[in-house]
Amino acid sequence: MTPLKKRCEHDEVFKLLKDGLTKAQIRKRLNLKPSALANHLRRLETSGYIKRRGKFVIEVLPSSHLHPRVTKNKVHKKLNKRGHAFNFKVYFPKEKNLLEKSKVKKEFELGNLEELNFGSLKLIKDKCTIWINKNGTLTIYSNNSYYSDNALHSKFSQLRDIDNLIVSLKERFGFSGIYGIEVFREHYGLIFNKFAKWLLRKGRKLDVKSKGNKTILWVDASRKDDQGLEEFEGDDPLKINSADDFFSSKDKTGWKDETPQVENNKKEIVSLKGVFPAMKEYNKNLKLHVAVQKAQLKTQKQTQLLLKKLNDRL
Repeated sequence: MTPLKKRCEHDEVFKLLKDGLTKAQIRKRLNLKPSALANHLRRLETSGYIKRRGKFVIEVLPSSHLHPRVTKNKVHKKLNKRGHAFNFKVYFPKEKNLLEKSKVKKEFELGNLEELNFGSLKLIKDKCTIWINKNGTLTIYSNNSYYSDNALHSKFSQLRDIDNLIVSLKERFGFSGIYGIEVFREHYGLIFNKFAKWLLRKGRKLDVKSKGNKTILWVDASRKDDQGLEEFEGDDPLKINSADDFFSSKDKTGWKDETPQVENNKKEIVSLKGVFPAMKEYNKNLKLHVAVQKAQLKTQKQTQLLLKKLNDRL
């Protein structure tokens, strides 16, 4: 069985688990041996897609790559986070120079690969620009956009597509051994949020930078990667998901000041109002106490001076 067929079988096992089938039902449906199913389950658990609890219970985790609410089409405003501009570096530890592979040379001779000025070879597949490099690596620039109700799910779906793409490239060019995938660039967008639209209507831009002067959040319709979506974009899915809580609270209140965050602050201020009069009275008494202490200290010094003069006369 080829790696791609195994991958399809692997995905089918996961889909059946999501549908609630038992291990026995999956084995019967796919005509699998117990050992083959056990291997699929082990890989799924290692990848963080499922959690086995005991011998019979298998829990499908929400972070799995085949999330049901991920699409490449803008179909509903609830799927309001766009994952895009994903760039990947793929490492083949057992390969020293991918350009020396016989199948790579043959496709270059046939004109299927374009030579770049720095020596790498380029091809485009599945809306991805792929560089085949000398040092046993691939560089992949994806032009796909993924829309989801959770920015992280966009990333999981893109990674899964890239994984399948790499398997097909391995078969096509004869790359050997295991491989690793590094994500070195990723953007996440929040579409349909009122704040981005308000800024853009005013002709304004927003650029939030980290301490290292790296842009991490932005609203900017003039950027090359903008698609006219009036987005609040960022490069960190965790920060984006956290920011979305604020925007969601704004939407619920029609973008008035009475958001949950503001309401909580108001409650804290109200609870302090009863403290302020007491603090004022305490401050007044404290000033009086300090004045009395100063007067006593002055009287004490005068008394000590008078006693000293009397002592000198005696």
